[in-house]
Amino acid sequence: MSIGWIVGTSLAIIVLLSGLVGLNQATRRQRKVRWPWWLIGFSVAALISAAINYPGT
Repeated sequence: MSIGWIVGTSLAIIVLLSGLVGLNQATRRQRKVRWPWWLIGFSVAALISAAINYPGT
């Protein structure tokens, strides 16, 4: 098993969760912010990349 895949996937999940929390807080405060969408997009791209590069495929 590759440690890089585990670390990358974990980091992508953490960034995704922080983006979702930021988006939730912005929605509750009725503000328009763009940074949560950037975090969500980055983490989804990282998860897709991790799935493609999964060891053994």
